[in-house]
Amino acid sequence: MHGHNINHSEILIDLVAMSNKHGSNPELVLAGGGNTSAKDDKTLYVKASGTSLASITKDGFVAMDRQKLNEVLKKDYPSNDKEREALFLEDVMGAKHNIDDPKRPSVEALLHNLFSQRFVLHLHPALVNGLTCGKDGESMTKRLFSDQAVWVEECRPGYTLAKLCSDKMNDYMDRTGKPVSVMLLQNHGVFFAHDTVEQVDELLNDVVSKLKEEVVREPKMSQTVVDEQSVTSISEILSANGKYVVKHSASTEAFAFSADRESASPMINPFTPDHIVYCKSHPVFIDNIENIPSTIETFYKEYGYKPKIAIVKGMGFFAFGEGEKEAETAKALFEDALKVAVYSESFGGPRHMAHDMVHFIENWEAESYRQAQNK
Repeated sequence: MHGHNINHSEILIDLVAMSNKHGSNPELVLAGGGNTSAKDDKTLYVKASGTSLASITKDGFVAMDRQKLNEVLKKDYPSNDKEREALFLEDVMGAKHNIDDPKRPSVEALLHNLFSQRFVLHLHPALVNGLTCGKDGESMTKRLFSDQAVWVEECRPGYTLAKLCSDKMNDYMDRTGKPVSVMLLQNHGVFFAHDTVEQVDELLNDVVSKLKEEVVREPKMSQTVVDEQSVTSISEILSANGKYVVKHSASTEAFAFSADRESASPMINPFTPDHIVYCKSHPVFIDNIENIPSTIETFYKEYGYKPKIAIVKGMGFFAFGEGEKEAETAKALFEDALKVAVYSESFGGPRHMAHDMVHFIENWEAESYRQAQNK
């Protein structure tokens, strides 16, 4: 990183511009997804959890003490998930410059601090996640990017992930003599890091164009003709007498995946933490419209929560939420999961999150916090 300390208002102007530009591109960012940061030697400015990159202003970032964040990584935490993450969160919150600032730094603040470069962009685009959620993701990353990108296998987010990434980044530095600038996280997303926002853009464009060349088929997301009457009557049943807002997805892809249980199988388990946060871990598959209430009741007994997505045989899928925003977000994220499933076909076929990871995210306080910001 060139120059030790810099003009903080200039760095924030660049950071806001980078965040707004990529945040308003639905190919790259959905809902509260993704995060960005900028730093000098002493201070890290990182996106506050639950804020949207598309509309973020300089007030949407949290100023953090980099020295304190470095110390967090050296600590020994309990192995118990709940205890470890609670203490980790306390320490990360304690690294804020202004402890009284109610804003909460992104759950990935520690990861942003690990990069030596000034600007960091972290995204979960469907195209990139076709690779990170593909069975051949790691081998194809090596083939496509050789030493330009580092692959990080699936692991628990929060402290555990930061520790693993730190080790990988140190190994890379020892081996190549340069800092990591592209890091791909299995079943999660990608980090780009460079000293200028223009160079971050170049890294992003390079990765996207290489992946596009590999893609065997693009997802077909244009809307198809539907039987409006059936859609209305299914939506009415799913709304539980108007208790939920229901949104129908009628893309060509949604119809193909809903043809029968076998076709829907790539969609029954989650690909990334984002999909769990906004769509729950599993959708309900409905064979028969007559049985919607009883099928949902059975689902509830099995999983302990009401589904947010119903795949209805031959009818695409329906997303529901307690309000308009929640329903729209669930629909957008499940459409994103459809795209990931299609893109993964080019990278060895779909690989879903491991069961223990799914369980961890379902019970992780940090993601509950993020979900609450979406209401």
